[in-house]
Amino acid sequence: MENFELLEHTYITELDSQAKRYIHSPTGAEILSISNTDTNKCFGIAFKTPPSNSTGIAHILEHTVLCGSKKYPLKDPFVQLLKGSLQTFLNAFTYPDKTCYPIASQNLQDFYNLTDVYLDAVFNPLLTEDFFQQEGWHYFLENATDPLTYKGVVYNEMKGVYSSAESLLMERTQQSLFPDTTYGLDSGGDPDHIPQLTYEEFKQFHADYYHPSNARIIFYGDDPEDKRLELIRPYLDAFQSMKDTPLIEKQTPFTTAVHQTYSYATSANDSNAKSMFTTSWVLPSPLDNQTLYSFTLLDLILLGTNAAPLRKALLESGLGEDITGGGLETHLLQMCFSIGLKGVDKQDLAKAEQLIYTTLEDLVQEGIATEDIQAALNTFEFELRENNSGGFPRGLSYWLKALNGWIYGADPISLIAFEAPLQALKDNLTQPRYIENMIEHHFLNNHHRSTVVLHPDNQLASAKEEEEQAKLDAIKEQLNPEEIEALVHASQRLLQLQQEPDSPDAIATLPQLQRTDLAPKTDAIAMEVTPINESIELIEHPLFTNGIFYMDVGLDLRALSAEELPYATLLHSLFLELGTQKQSYTQLAQRIAQHTGGLYGSPFSALHHDRQGFQTRFFLRGKCMPHQIQYLFDIYEDILIHPLLDQPQRVKQLILEQKAELESALAPRGHVGVMTRLKAADHPAHWAEEQLGGIDSLLFLRNLSERLDSDWAEIRSTLETIHQKLLMTNSWIIHITADEKTLGAYRPCLEHFLQALPKRSTTCPQEWQGSAYPEKEALLIPSRVNYVGAQSNLIEQGYRLHGSSLVITRYLQTAWLWEKIRVQGGAYGGMCNFDHRSGCFVFASYRDPNLTSSIETYQKTGDYLMQVKLDEEELTRSIIGAIGQMDAYELPDAKAYSDLKRYLTGHDLGIRQQLRDEVLATTEEDFHAFGMLLDQAFRAPRIAVLCDEKSAKEHHIDTTLALL
Repeated sequence: MENFELLEHTYITELDSQAKRYIHSPTGAEILSISNTDTNKCFGIAFKTPPSNSTGIAHILEHTVLCGSKKYPLKDPFVQLLKGSLQTFLNAFTYPDKTCYPIASQNLQDFYNLTDVYLDAVFNPLLTEDFFQQEGWHYFLENATDPLTYKGVVYNEMKGVYSSAESLLMERTQQSLFPDTTYGLDSGGDPDHIPQLTYEEFKQFHADYYHPSNARIIFYGDDPEDKRLELIRPYLDAFQSMKDTPLIEKQTPFTTAVHQTYSYATSANDSNAKSMFTTSWVLPSPLDNQTLYSFTLLDLILLGTNAAPLRKALLESGLGEDITGGGLETHLLQMCFSIGLKGVDKQDLAKAEQLIYTTLEDLVQEGIATEDIQAALNTFEFELRENNSGGFPRGLSYWLKALNGWIYGADPISLIAFEAPLQALKDNLTQPRYIENMIEHHFLNNHHRSTVVLHPDNQLASAKEEEEQAKLDAIKEQLNPEEIEALVHASQRLLQLQQEPDSPDAIATLPQLQRTDLAPKTDAIAMEVTPINESIELIEHPLFTNGIFYMDVGLDLRALSAEELPYATLLHSLFLELGTQKQSYTQLAQRIAQHTGGLYGSPFSALHHDRQGFQTRFFLRGKCMPHQIQYLFDIYEDILIHPLLDQPQRVKQLILEQKAELESALAPRGHVGVMTRLKAADHPAHWAEEQLGGIDSLLFLRNLSERLDSDWAEIRSTLETIHQKLLMTNSWIIHITADEKTLGAYRPCLEHFLQALPKRSTTCPQEWQGSAYPEKEALLIPSRVNYVGAQSNLIEQGYRLHGSSLVITRYLQTAWLWEKIRVQGGAYGGMCNFDHRSGCFVFASYRDPNLTSSIETYQKTGDYLMQVKLDEEELTRSIIGAIGQMDAYELPDAKAYSDLKRYLTGHDLGIRQQLRDEVLATTEEDFHAFGMLLDQAFRAPRIAVLCDEKSAKEHHIDTTLALL
């Protein structure tokens, strides 16, 4: 095609894909086109966006380019697409040096629509000052006598990020390694710096960086290849070449290591918080896979499992509670490696840091066991071949891998084709001491390193808020009455603009699918159910899995008493990280890594469709290649039948790790914690979820860690009782997902496994009464933003399941809650969830500067729905969005597991089809009827808020629970 030059064309055998690399000759834009049979079609465009300060300019621009464009002049076409598209992925994200805009869809027309909207958004955005203020920051003054405040979505998002000690540690670590480059700044935005950004700088940043000469574009999937360049050509041809594309420079190597100390915020009444640190090194650039794979393997060897030598040394030292750092980072011009500990006493910090160096020195001197290297290599190769990207589209995962080096000039195709560099890695491993030499050269003899320490400060959170308010008060003091009135007017004008709906003409510009584009029938998934005996049910899903064998063993947690259930939060660790009576946990971890693709634990709790019962299970989930199936069954046999439970110090270590992980998740996932806790009072199935991973689980682990030294005999006895109950219960599930050939060959392994199991005894399900929870509760953490939740039960108001609820809840998230909580309220997000089995309806907000006003918004939702007017196009958009959620793209293992859960809860194909029919037939009257229910249910809802103590007091929440 004219103006496009084909630079490279190759068939990537391991991906079964044709890959072509083009350059748009007039501008230099680079395009990677990957064609295959994957129905989940992907498009992405990325720009190098290295910031020159920490005002969050790249991050704010990422938000704002999606607030309307020349061709699509809506206030927020992004949310309109979320509302009425069959998209399987739609988002944008900012890295330290690049900004990415990816989309995916299985529907071809939808894919074209999304691609065009995103192309117009990045190249022709409206970028009004109003949108800059809404998404970035602005002064807000509703009344002249009110205190002056800051508002802005990104501003509040980053206040939430900086409220997380782990996020702060990672940011300070990166800055310590790259003080003289763009990586020494915060591309997301430091809340102290964001208000320094001007609208003029913001506009200029877009002009400088959002240009085809600076773009890296991908197409992927089964869409017609000849159409791809046609889609982008009009946008690229509108530009001329930009000679000076952004330059990202390397950090000059350090001659001596640096040591930096900072503080992190804890609650005012928290006197037990401890320090945390990372020790980090700068490594070579990820411009070729041979380099990248060598360091990835080294990362797996050092940290890949709890039995890996560096992780093991730190965790078994007793110097801290859990690992920090995350190991290898590949998304920068220079890779880096970080490791450390949290929960460290101040006097032990130097000892913990020295342990890292001592462990690395020992590995170099004594050598690394061949078995450890082979185990890590098997894990790495399995991951490459399976390419299980979870819910993230595979095509976009390839794009991000390519971008690791592509934006710095590397060939993107070479960065996604893995056979040649994998073989090169295997060849390198035949060299004597290959890994040991890497450690010696890149770690022990590398002076480009840093140690960053964070100490707890229980006055920091209040001091930061007081400092911010004092600064704003000083600004207001300098304003004359006319300027104050102008601020009030500007604040009210922005609110009014946010409340005004898009015009019908603007909405009409957005491409839209029709109901005829929707499949009327629910896809059936082939499944075979075979009762093995009165105790075990075998469920098989014959699916193409690219040669992978997936096996899940489901244990019935209903065999446990209410007092025993919280211990089940440790089952993953007890089965997989304690070892067995035949092997130490180090040997077991090595065995799993050598002979499988990994095992992990996953709890599941849900009501039956008819509400006559519920399931609460723990699934041990494993996977392997066909030639490894016997190994996998043998491992299942050993860990299930012969766990080594009598290890008090190891158990304590695992408890502290899990406790630390739950604490680390409080701020980043505060909305999940609030929603899980609110649902817990509604039904025993939801109560079980709270015990297995919610706030109650954290409190249980804290208590257990304190009791363990004095009450080990009792705790061990409880663990042994739980093990026996789970082993002997007559309600096992064995779930297999594989292709037909593999399903026909694994049965001898299954028979051997079944013969090794003890005979079952009949176990009646335990009755759980659950717990009493406050009607209004504040969960206290030192956060500068809030996570606000409210809950009520609609079945108690007379609701009966109807598919329209799926349309309505999605509409609320993309219309009412988006406008009220995010756009007008300045929170990062607002959401709702309706469990149609239990009737539990719950609202939550994410990184929210408000509290009472968000609760009021939830309570007004019913009235909003009763009054809403929906034309045919708006109703169709909502229905399409709901169908898109129902038909979410899943990889084979996820598809089979979802079908298994539906089977266990009685959510059969007939019920699914009925719901689909009702979704497709949803009317405005359904919205109004649902609104009446919500209006009644939320007149006095249960409230839970994750916030700081000051916010709880200001909003008169008297029942509090200090978490951090």
